[in-house]
Amino acid sequence: MSTEAATVADLAQQAIAPERVDPGEVYAIASGDGVRIVDTDAYAETPRHASATRIVTDARSFVTYVNRHRRPGTEVFAHTPSSAVVAVIDSHEGTDQANGWQKHRLTLGLEHTKAWLAWTALDLGQNPKAWLDQQQFAEFIEERALDVVEPDHARLIELATKFEATTKVEFGSAVRLDNGEVKFEYSETVGPRKGNKGAIDLPKELKLGLRPYIGGPIYWVVAALRYRIRAEGLVLGIALQRPEAILEAAFADIVTEIRDGAEPNEKDKSPGHPGIGDVPIFYGKP
Repeated sequence: MSTEAATVADLAQQAIAPERVDPGEVYAIASGDGVRIVDTDAYAETPRHASATRIVTDARSFVTYVNRHRRPGTEVFAHTPSSAVVAVIDSHEGTDQANGWQKHRLTLGLEHTKAWLAWTALDLGQNPKAWLDQQQFAEFIEERALDVVEPDHARLIELATKFEATTKVEFGSAVRLDNGEVKFEYSETVGPRKGNKGAIDLPKELKLGLRPYIGGPIYWVVAALRYRIRAEGLVLGIALQRPEAILEAAFADIVTEIRDGAEPNEKDKSPGHPGIGDVPIFYGKP
């Protein structure tokens, strides 16, 4: 088509009076290249199909959302290695049933608590360089004392105080006692009490009460205490016992809570909620 003819065609199209269209409908319009599809769904009061990607951070919110939007084809996928749960709200209904668009999804994005992150950051099994000097160890124990179930709080604070008070001593030996604790013998090297000897008893391990995921249950976690006597002084560390198993158990319990619901917990004041009932749960990724 010549430039002059194209101009005439454009002027002719502009001369056509505007017409009202129905919002939400799909139109086929003739154009110079054939037929063009125009979808006016964006102008309708409501879209034809639900399309959303939502993220919640606890099981209760996940269940509430699924129960609010569930359809005949709704299904849930739980992936243990990544600790992720995904609900496909508009999935396929099944053999010889309606197919779903699979555009409406909800993800449970679990987040670790500050307590879990604090202890795992110093886990020698995950971070072999996470040794602390006496002052650092004492400060950490004081800061996280409420996470420790055994030994009791008074013993723990006493231990931290002793380590803070003996930063300028020379440790001569460490003796393991019959009860599993370690006795550190030391002699003071500065001040008016130079040469005086003393000892510190270090527990074999700490029993922690940690909540791995925000909104999830609390688990007992054993933290074995480690030590090294180096030229620059005593350094200490912790080694969590099988933290990966704790995470797997915590995730499994959360999936169970999603399926079956949870009763109110008077201990931590958490409210109860129902489960997703007959919505199927598959282990894997959608």
